[in-house]
Amino acid sequence: MRRLKRGVVAFAAAATWTWTAAAADEPTVVAALDRGDTSALRAALAALARDESVDHAASVLAAALEAKPRNRAFRARLARHAEVAPAAIADAAPRYLFLMVPGWRYLLNPETGADLARPRAVLERIGFEARLVPLDQNGTVEDNAAALAAEVARLADERRALVLVSTSKGGPETHLALDRLRREDRAQHVAAWVNIGGLLNGSAVADFWETWPQSLLALVGFALQGLSTRSIASMTTAASRPRFAAATPPAHVLVINYLAVPMAAEVTPPARSNYARLAPHGPNDGLTLLADAIVPQGITVVARGLDHFYAAPDLDQRIAAMALALVAELEARAGR
Repeated sequence: MRRLKRGVVAFAAAATWTWTAAAADEPTVVAALDRGDTSALRAALAALARDESVDHAASVLAAALEAKPRNRAFRARLARHAEVAPAAIADAAPRYLFLMVPGWRYLLNPETGADLARPRAVLERIGFEARLVPLDQNGTVEDNAAALAAEVARLADERRALVLVSTSKGGPETHLALDRLRREDRAQHVAAWVNIGGLLNGSAVADFWETWPQSLLALVGFALQGLSTRSIASMTTAASRPRFAAATPPAHVLVINYLAVPMAAEVTPPARSNYARLAPHGPNDGLTLLADAIVPQGITVVARGLDHFYAAPDLDQRIAAMALALVAELEARAGR
């Protein structure tokens, strides 16, 4: 218990970055964030990366995000609740169910963290119930979103507040599912969504594998595993950007983006080749552009120094801190 508390305190301290003058010097980035304009933000960061460097563009975005009042307020909540022992949430825990939305090929490649096994274990250790949604690991974004929406609707019968936690490809699937549930008026029991490195607007990495001759290599490689490449097509920027622009989560759902913002020297080996492939387009986490991983109306917690695989030495403590702060925020909003 003492070790967990120390780790949570350390994470909260690390999360309370003060914003620098760099953001104020780049009004196009700040203005795009203020408008929630993903396209404009993407263009502004790409221009900064060309004119200065990818690291400079990433630093400007991190500083601008950290300066936003709602993000600063949530970091303050992280700090205030850093020393709250897990026992303090015992009364609230039964009211919540964490629903984990996995990433691409989570059964074939669990070493990437796409199966969210580690967050599930931490959540259960501190007193919450966490369930994995058994989505098709190679399904299209659209098909998995439909399956997820059906599962979320079914869970209304449990009369608990749902907290959706998605990673990577699970991000656009969750975004699209929430839009469907909103339109069908079946999202009242969804309280929050934690978007971890979501490929919300797709990835130029998918574009690369959809382009000849890489597309042939992908087709053969997947066929040998008994799989199709339809999932790759659903993650391209051409498919994803219009889909993201047309979808809107329910207004009452608290959205928290957990955004990895690495400098080039901090990118880990599993992410390096894709980081380099994306760098001409702007700052990225090693799989998607940073601008494309944010739900604009949400709260954003910046994870400086991490990439798409979130290999932090204190990851368990970060997960616990986020869960405690998130539930405290929801309880406060509910007047409890």
